[in-house]
Amino acid sequence: MQKLPGPVVILAAALAAACTERVGPATTGAAAERPSFDFANNPSAPSPIIIRRDSVPVRVITTDAALDLMAIHGPVDNLPVCTNASTRDPVDGQQIRTPSDVQGIRLLLQATDTHVEIYQGIDLSAVFPFVASSFCAFVANTPKAYEGIVAYHVNLGSSMASFRWEGDVTRVSDGALFHYVELQDVVFSPSGAGKTTSSFISLQAKGGQ
Repeated sequence: MQKLPGPVVILAAALAAACTERVGPATTGAAAERPSFDFANNPSAPSPIIIRRDSVPVRVITTDAALDLMAIHGPVDNLPVCTNASTRDPVDGQQIRTPSDVQGIRLLLQATDTHVEIYQGIDLSAVFPFVASSFCAFVANTPKAYEGIVAYHVNLGSSMASFRWEGDVTRVSDGALFHYVELQDVVFSPSGAGKTTSSFISLQAKGGQ
């Protein structure tokens, strides 16, 4: 996952520059035309800082131990070159920071058309962390059980993460259509020393198949 460092830096720089451009009442001429900022009447409870950005590149690997399934969320087929960047989907991102918790953030990611490939069996060592030689060999040589284009919603916080994917996928063996829902929730311990994860994949046949 990627956070949104670029807009944060730009916003901070813009605010710093604006605060140095205050104009006194006796200033005239070109200087008087510059923007003036007066924070004397600032509200006691300022609003959250919200930063939005499109085309945030993401790739997520998830598992369902009960069903012995692994899902790669990102494009892996018909790529000119299999790389860390080319196997990520672009999504819309929104980062929220609030004055009451300056160390905390909330990062929301969403898209309506992201790739998912579901494999029978769990072999995370082949696909995570990303190493081109092992990842690209895995997706090139391992048959997919299901694949499709699905909606993507992620809510990331300082102490938790919640993922949801939903849409229709095709069973590769016979072309049968299934409605797919996947949820994953991660809660981090206050000390940061550990986490608990709940994850499941649901596949329901459509049209009596």
